[in-house]
Amino acid sequence: MSSKQIVLTAGTDLFGHRDPAALDRYWAPDFRQHSGLGPDGREGLRAVLQQLPEDFRIDNLRVLEDGDMVAVHCVYHGLGPEPLVAVDVFRVAGDRLAEHWDALEPLPGGAVGTHRIDGPRQVTDHEKTAVNKALITEWVHERLLGADREALEELARDPRYVEHGAGPDARLARRALHRVLGEGDFVLTVTEGVLEPDDEGREHGDRRPAGCYDLWRVVDGRILEHWEVFQPVPERMPHGNGFF
Repeated sequence: MSSKQIVLTAGTDLFGHRDPAALDRYWAPDFRQHSGLGPDGREGLRAVLQQLPEDFRIDNLRVLEDGDMVAVHCVYHGLGPEPLVAVDVFRVAGDRLAEHWDALEPLPGGAVGTHRIDGPRQVTDHEKTAVNKALITEWVHERLLGADREALEELARDPRYVEHGAGPDARLARRALHRVLGEGDFVLTVTEGVLEPDDEGREHGDRRPAGCYDLWRVVDGRILEHWEVFQPVPERMPHGNGFF
């Protein structure tokens, strides 16, 4: 199986079929966790599985494979009063899941929530993966980390551009780019920053460090679509591996 198939099959067996034996089949014994949802190892996941409500489910939206890394844009149902939109990133070693990062954010209801997650799902233009990753990497470094508002406004001026989130400069003053993953027309970037004050000087939250998983769709050298999942870094983590 490909890395993408391993991730999807493992998730279906463990969380869809509630088969705890999937942990031994698909997760490495020294599985390393960066999520705030659970500790390291198979036993940490086993404890999480036992606490999940009966109506818990994961709806996968978009899946990217980049070497031994797989990113899944998805929606979690059942963890709270409203769904959570998420991005999960896995590192696959051989035929086992070896490491995991994620970010989760409440998904609004109604048309707003639908708009946050709709749009194309199938990966195309596989032959352009390297070019699109390079384009997004340069754009994030020079425009987004540099807070170039003219460049950000230029996105919105393209009549084809579709913004599914609050916008790439709306909530997080980005300070560092941690990861770039891509497959075809989709590129995922993981950035770290701090919450910015709004136009009236009020802070969004408590100024904790935060991360944003930005998913970009590139067509013919232009950024035409953007989704995001934004999460403050948890104050306490059930492991010592860090959020990023």
